[in-house]
Amino acid sequence: MKRDIDRLLAERNLDAAVVRGSTLSSPTVYYLADGHKLENVTILLRPGRPGLLIHHPMERDDAALTGMETALTTQWDVRSISKELQCDLLTAQAEQLRRILADHEVRGRVGFYGHGEIGQAHALLSQLARILTDVELVVEFENDLFSTARITKDEGEIRAMRDVAERADRVVAALVEMLCSSPVANGNRNGKGHLLAADGQPLRVRHVKQFIHDQCVRQGLEQPGGNIFSLGADAGVPHNQGNPDDVLELGKAIIFDFFPRPVGGGYFHDMTRTWSLGFAPKELERAYQDTMAVFKLVMETLEVGKRTSIYQNITCKYYESLNYPTILTTPGTQEGYVHGLAHGLGLEVHEAPSFYAYESNTAVVERGSVFTVEPGLYFPQRGYGVRIEDVVYCDEEGAFHSLTPFPKDLVLPVRK
Repeated sequence: MKRDIDRLLAERNLDAAVVRGSTLSSPTVYYLADGHKLENVTILLRPGRPGLLIHHPMERDDAALTGMETALTTQWDVRSISKELQCDLLTAQAEQLRRILADHEVRGRVGFYGHGEIGQAHALLSQLARILTDVELVVEFENDLFSTARITKDEGEIRAMRDVAERADRVVAALVEMLCSSPVANGNRNGKGHLLAADGQPLRVRHVKQFIHDQCVRQGLEQPGGNIFSLGADAGVPHNQGNPDDVLELGKAIIFDFFPRPVGGGYFHDMTRTWSLGFAPKELERAYQDTMAVFKLVMETLEVGKRTSIYQNITCKYYESLNYPTILTTPGTQEGYVHGLAHGLGLEVHEAPSFYAYESNTAVVERGSVFTVEPGLYFPQRGYGVRIEDVVYCDEEGAFHSLTPFPKDLVLPVRK
């Protein structure tokens, strides 16, 4: 949480932190600016003091809403510096940052954060390292200050995440209603029928994705990463987004992975349901029930303070007891259980904590954390995949709550 930033600065022995970027591209800037839209800002944080937001004059109104102290970039104008020093843009930007730190008497160890092109970031940080005399430049590769702070959410963040979850739920409910009410061509309970669109043509994945988009617009949601709506063998490859031309056939596995956020940015939701229209083949039903058993086992054993990697191992060992291959004993397998169990969720779809069973992963389940639980089985050669995913919140009392109430029925009934 934001209240932990001073403690995290102290743990890292940092005298200050500098964050650069825009709210639309940098989750850290969005986080510190409470979502107010800002471009190309610099934020200076020092222990025990309000943050300093350095912004362009055009954004002074939004900057004032953040609650931070503010200053204008014109006090350290890059064009003026470039003219004064007869230098290129890189040198001028580095000199601008040097002067900002000097004018605010920042010395010692300073961490640098934000998002940007990797080449530009490397060039700027390298130049800064050459010209800073009273400052030791510090960068972090993993478990950095802000990704660590964002693991736990405050009440306002949880309200925002509940809100987007409820809106996502309404989109999925509308989708299920559309699928279940669509006419069926050439079908019977165990046949090879398929759904029809309103114009009498076969209902295809592209029609479904357009429907999802339209429902998102109604709910004020956007999908910056698209979505996954994959059928049959495509559902056997976890991140296959689906073939737009595929027809929705009865009895074929469908994986729908939906990860929207509010229009303009904010907190994500992330849910997956596996469906089969009309009926489910026995092999698909068995894999689904086995995955549901893993999902319930994990939910029942979640505990504050336990290493997150424990739950990846629990998942692998349970699947292996049922004779499914997993990445625990068959690294690199492309069939069976092939991915991690869970990931943190917030301003990014995938953020800390990690649940992978790496030796270096020391993350534990924390109060206030929000993460997914998403076991799955994948058999592309057999023509199916299965995944079940909810978002889980651990409250301050250590109780776990699903933020994804949508039903987990495998078979969606269709019109007779």
